[in-house]
Amino acid sequence: MKKLAIIIVALLFLYAQPAFAEALWKMDKELTINSISVSEDGERMAVGTQDAVAVVLDRNGKPLFEAQANNVVTDVALLNDGRLLVASDDRNVYMVDGQGNNVWTHTFNKMVKSLVATGDGQLVAITLYRSDAVYLLDLQGEVVREIPIGIYMDHIGLSPSGSWIVVGAADQYVYLLNSEGETVTKTPMAGAIKAVSVADDGTMAVGTSDYKLSVFDRDGQPIGSRIMKDQLTSVHLDAAGAYVAAADFAGNYAILKTNGSLLWSAKEPGAGQQVKFSGDGRRLYAASDKGQVYAYEIDGLLASAKAQAARDQAWKIGLIAAGAIALTGAVYMLQRRKPQVLARLWKDKFSYLMLVPSLSLLCVFMYTPAFSGLFHSLYDWNPVARSEFVGLDNFKRIFADPYVGKGAYNLLILIATGLVKAIVPPLIVAELIYHLRNKKAQYWFRTSFVLSMVVPTVGILLIWQNLYDPGNGMINQLLEALGLGSWSRPWLGEAKTALWALIFINFPFVGILQLLVLYSGLIGISEEVIEAAKMDGARTPRIIRSIHLPLLAGQIKLLVVLAVIAIVQDFGTILIMTGGGPMDSTYVPALQMYFAATKFNDLGYASALGVTMFAAIFILTIVNMKFIKTEAD
Repeated sequence: MKKLAIIIVALLFLYAQPAFAEALWKMDKELTINSISVSEDGERMAVGTQDAVAVVLDRNGKPLFEAQANNVVTDVALLNDGRLLVASDDRNVYMVDGQGNNVWTHTFNKMVKSLVATGDGQLVAITLYRSDAVYLLDLQGEVVREIPIGIYMDHIGLSPSGSWIVVGAADQYVYLLNSEGETVTKTPMAGAIKAVSVADDGTMAVGTSDYKLSVFDRDGQPIGSRIMKDQLTSVHLDAAGAYVAAADFAGNYAILKTNGSLLWSAKEPGAGQQVKFSGDGRRLYAASDKGQVYAYEIDGLLASAKAQAARDQAWKIGLIAAGAIALTGAVYMLQRRKPQVLARLWKDKFSYLMLVPSLSLLCVFMYTPAFSGLFHSLYDWNPVARSEFVGLDNFKRIFADPYVGKGAYNLLILIATGLVKAIVPPLIVAELIYHLRNKKAQYWFRTSFVLSMVVPTVGILLIWQNLYDPGNGMINQLLEALGLGSWSRPWLGEAKTALWALIFINFPFVGILQLLVLYSGLIGISEEVIEAAKMDGARTPRIIRSIHLPLLAGQIKLLVVLAVIAIVQDFGTILIMTGGGPMDSTYVPALQMYFAATKFNDLGYASALGVTMFAAIFILTIVNMKFIKTEAD
């Protein structure tokens, strides 16, 4: 077993990846970089920042000069001769020479939303805020042509040669225009368009709000697509249209083939904002909302991606080999130490064979998801894309998550009150039924309680939701009738009362399973013991305290374990009744796990929360087994 553990640890270290790349350049302030432009030779690049400054950098990230605007820089375009075009929210387009001196400034009647230009500056195109046309400029900033689109535009892209213009419009169509301004294709998209790019051959890349990266040819026919990890913020095709780069809000950067095959991906701090290939296609530049610029050598990235694929394969083979070694070792040890066990197994082989279907279904639908959650809690997990190993980062997030902290506090209150509700009221009712002298009365009371099980849980919750209604709810109306109108309040709508309103759901808290378990324990107590106690002068309270409770310790232990598991795992009641609000007053860790998986698509973090909840349940179960003693103990 020690050797097997060493093998598994070695495989984990083999699979581990470096955390973050070193930034090529970083702003003094951690502000968003809204745009980047790269020279055709890749030796210089320009960045447009939220700090109203455009900065030109050399290949090594050394600032060459800056251009100051009067508001946020929305876009930049670096020309081959060193000049820089800058668009800003101040409604201006600036031309700056290679030393950072202003050449001219042209003011428009609306904010300039996007700016693109060819390397020689022969084609410069802009879009304005809430405008339905593309404007072509000359090198003096004058509008020389207006291309009407007929709908507000969100994004614009230009091929390196200037042969194609691609426009992502508010009507969720992508328009491909030729150099004459004629619409060649109009391609519908399933979501809002967040980023566009076009190559010299007319190949288009589009990122949409449904996390999808799609690639089309010049005729609008799909070439490939891929669901990314988060909403895309930028896409860029290389000049030849062979590769496409993408950035998303989660800080993921990726290079893909145009058919959608993932070649490389990395996660950097902050939200991804921009990606751009150099003109020669040998470098990829990326920028984030933390004011950082990264530079990646394409050849090195593709080589590292192949090495990572090899590590993935080694990891899978290693796990299979470790499992085979463990199984073989177990069989060998069993054969060596207890050969009679294998003989018995072989003798009853048909009986065990009959258990195979049930065990197979149990493994597939119970154990496999559980082990999958444990495995993927160590990853930034994306089922439809490449998952990245992050080690214990997801677990570190749990301890820093304020919602989990508040949820843990609420959960402790729910566990304390839930255990009381799970044991005390059912025990009282079970004792009352047990002490009825008439057997028929016992039967009918027992049956009447069990019949309530046919009412769906959701139906019960909706009834209580109506009872708590602040306007027409029965609770507030009853208070009004009793002259206690000042006590009326929106029970589920106030942070001070919401959690306690949830706790009082199902009053008087007679759980049917708990009642039946305790009642079955009572009727299993020998009548001779009870009669002997009565002959010694013991009355009913003494019999309950000294005989019933000690002999029901096993049932109570079972109910405590089941109650803890149910309370820790349950989020359905809170989701239906309050959704975790108001604010975070009814939040619990299980609800955070649900939201992380379904609302935020953060499956690795959700898996880590699930593993943590399992660990908490396991510890509480051990504590329960330690402190509640039964006769068998």
